[in-house]
Amino acid sequence: MDLRYLSMSTSNDPYALIEAKVKEAEKLLSNVKGVKVFQFKGNDYEPFYVMVNNGSLTINKGIHSNPTLTIQVSGDVLAKLLNGQMDPVQAYLSGLIRLSGDLMEAMTLVSLITH
Repeated sequence: MDLRYLSMSTSNDPYALIEAKVKEAEKLLSNVKGVKVFQFKGNDYEPFYVMVNNGSLTINKGIHSNPTLTIQVSGDVLAKLLNGQMDPVQAYLSGLIRLSGDLMEAMTLVSLITH
């Protein structure tokens, strides 16, 4: 199912929310150079990953074999982050988000979801 046109207010599904949010940030994607893969995992939703490749973006359900950064976050917290109800840095510092991989790339993701 193509969730690209769902309004963020109509869903709390993390996959649909991040797809809508990143779609809004297409202008920022042109600033992302190289290939970045952001793997999202949580106990309450199917894992998915966001791949940015020199300004183009794809979102896929499942596990990527070699992600740049893995984000372990609950669906509820991810929904709050994407809807602007929670600050990503504060969520990380309070332990609501766990990161593994290239931590510097977390700022790329933050810029895409908090524009």
